Amino acid sequence: MAKSKITTVLFGLDGVVVDTEHDYDNFWSKIAQDNELKINNFSAIIKGMTLNSIIELYFTISTQEEKQAIRDACSRMEQSIDYKNVVIPGVLDFIKYLKEENYKIGLVTSSPTSKVKVVLDQLSLQDTFDTIITSDSIKKGKPDPMGYVLAKTNLGVQSGECAVFEDAFTGIKAATYAFMRVIGVATTLSADFLKDYTYGVVSDFTDMDGLKSLLS
Repeated sequence: MAKSKITTVLFGLDGVVVDTEHDYDNFWSKIAQDNELKINNFSAIIKGMTLNSIIELYFTISTQEEKQAIRDACSRMEQSIDYKNVVIPGVLDFIKYLKEENYKIGLVTSSPTSKVKVVLDQLSLQDTFDTIITSDSIKKGKPDPMGYVLAKTNLGVQSGECAVFEDAFTGIKAATYAFMRVIGVATTLSADFLKDYTYGVVSDFTDMDGLKSLLS
C-alpha cells in the first residue's frame, strides 16, 4: 500500500517549539519536595501531562486550597518565561516554510490556553496555526490521543496525512495511538531512545533538507 502524502504537520509546544524543560524541571522538583512526594525523577515522569492530570494523579490527598496554590504557582511560572530566548533553533523558519508550501499546521499541547497565548504573542505566531488544541480543549491529555484526533478532525484530514513533531514520551504515544507519523525531537529524550519509537529523529529544526525528507 502506498504511503499517504503528508499534507498536515502538527507540533507539540514545550520541547518542540520552545525549550522550557529547565523551567518545568525546577518547578516540579520544588513542588515534589515541598509536598514530600517520594518519587524519583518526578519532573521526568509527568512530562507532557496536563496540569489537571498531574494534580489528579499525584496530589489526590492535597486540599482544594493546596491544589489551587500549585495551579497558581504553575501559571505564574509559565507567564514569567521569556519565550523568545528559548525558541528551538530553526523552528520558526520551518513553520514559515510549511505555510509557504501550503501545509496545514496545528499545535497540540498539554498547556493551557492562557500560556499558549503568551508564547504565540511573544513569538509573533498569533495567526499562524490552522488549529490549536490546548488542555482546555480536551477531557483527556497525552498519552491519550484525543488532542491529535481533535486536531485532524478540525483540519478535515486523515491520520495518514499527518506528521507530528514531539519530544516527550507521552506525546509520542498520543500521536502513535492516533496513527500519525511521529518524528522525535531530541530535546528532552536522547535520539538513541527516540529512534525506536518514531519514524525519524531530529535534534532541532536547522536541517531543512532532512526535515523535508521526513515529510516526503
